[in-house]
Amino acid sequence: MKTKFEINSEIFLDNGTLEECFEYYEKYYKQQGFILDKENQEVYIIFDEKFDFNEGDRIEIFGCTRIVDWKSTDITNRIITYSLDEE
Repeated sequence: MKTKFEINSEIFLDNGTLEECFEYYEKYYKQQGFILDKENQEVYIIFDEKFDFNEGDRIEIFGCTRIVDWKSTDITNRIITYSLDEE
């Protein structure tokens, strides 16, 4: 089972035009290993292990505390996805 953490709202809300959002990602998140999917407007990182969190939990990732906004489990592809919001 893998774990995917999405930080879409950090990139695509309040960062200007789509191009400015992409530049923001390049400047602050690419070097940390986050992946940008321009077509689906997603920014995420995947770990090859299972983490078990609940909605509302606070986690720290790359020195920033974030709150689990929602959780989804894709049984077919064996991946748990968490949407994270900055605290």
